[in-house]
Amino acid sequence: MQEVISQIPATAWTAIVTALLTSMLTFFGVAYTNHSNNKRLKIQLEHERKLKQDDIIRERLEELYVESKKYMSATVMYFFPYLKVMEGELTFNQALDTTLEKKREHNHERVFLIMDMYFPELRQTFTEVEAQRDVAHDILHRYKVRYKTGQIDGAEFIPDFQDALELLTVKTSQFERHVSSLSRQITSRSKTLS
Repeated sequence: MQEVISQIPATAWTAIVTALLTSMLTFFGVAYTNHSNNKRLKIQLEHERKLKQDDIIRERLEELYVESKKYMSATVMYFFPYLKVMEGELTFNQALDTTLEKKREHNHERVFLIMDMYFPELRQTFTEVEAQRDVAHDILHRYKVRYKTGQIDGAEFIPDFQDALELLTVKTSQFERHVSSLSRQITSRSKTLS
C-alpha cells in the first residue's frame, strides 16, 4: 500500500489537498450562509407575527368600539322614555312599550367577550359605566314603586334622574375615549414595527 502511495506524484497530492481544502471551505461557507439565512428568516417571521397580531388586536378593538358604542347608546336611550313618565307626558306602560319596540342592534355579550379576552385594562372604565347605569336604574326603580301605588307625579325624581343620566353619558364618553386611546397606542406601535 505504501508503494502505491509513494508512486503518486507530488502534483497529484497538491491537487488532492487543494480539493479537500476547497471542499471544506465551501462546506463552512454554505453552513455559515444557511445559519445567517435561518436567523434572518426567524427575525422576519417574528416581525410578521407581531404585525399580524397587531392587526388582529386592532380589528378586535374596532369591533369593540362599534359594538360598545351601540350598547352605550342603547343603555342611555333606554332611560329617556321614563324621564317623560316622570314629567307626566307618558304613562309607565307607554314608556315600557317604547323600550320594547326598539330593536336591539347591539350584542352586549360580544362587548364583554372582546373586553375580557383582549382588553382587560378597559374593565375598570366599563365598570364605572355599569355602576352609573345602576344608579339611574335605582332612581327609576324607586319611582316605579311609587308610581305603582298611584303617585304618578315624578317631579321630585327628575333632578336626580337627569343628573344620573348626564353622568352616565360622561362615563360612556370616557369609556369610548379609553378605547380610542388603546387604538392609537396599537397603531403607533404597528407603525414603528413596519
